[in-house]
Amino acid sequence: MPESYIDRLKKALHEGWKQFFDVLLPDDRQRLVELLRAAYLEEVEDLTQFAQHIERLPYPHFRERLLRIAEEERAHVMWLREKLVALGGEVPAVNVAPKPAKNAWEALMMDLEEEKRSYENLIEALHIAEQADPEIAEGLRRIREEERQHREEILDMLTKSDPYTLPHDSAPGASWEGRLQRRGEQP
Repeated sequence: MPESYIDRLKKALHEGWKQFFDVLLPDDRQRLVELLRAAYLEEVEDLTQFAQHIERLPYPHFRERLLRIAEEERAHVMWLREKLVALGGEVPAVNVAPKPAKNAWEALMMDLEEEKRSYENLIEALHIAEQADPEIAEGLRRIREEERQHREEILDMLTKSDPYTLPHDSAPGASWEGRLQRRGEQP
């Protein structure tokens, strides 16, 4: 049976879009690989820092919480490594020295800042992944949400270790961003 006009049109449109994406995606994929490499390095740095800071925490329940967070960070590192390899990217060599902290409170403040930075730095990778690879985008969304939860937990530990640092709102679902905004500060 001869090919209909609609079938030829569909085929031409498909080929046209395929050519468009074949041109577009290599750059997006390359940029995604670069951003995943940066996220990988950042997560390894966080993991190294957490390992050092766990030892500094005076309260066993804080050490357990930070250890659980470190395990989730380790899962992020492994996932990012897997995705880098799947995209044909090279896993970067890592040689990270943790930043020194004077005490446990300062260590937690450093950890809070690292988690905030990790959360923010995933935005561009997530945006590109949404276009180039939806599966990776979903994984980055999950990691980003876990980074947000880690910040909440670390802030909770900070406020419990020194209740005068930030106001502690014990209402369920109260976020640290909300507490800072009520004080007129930016998260």
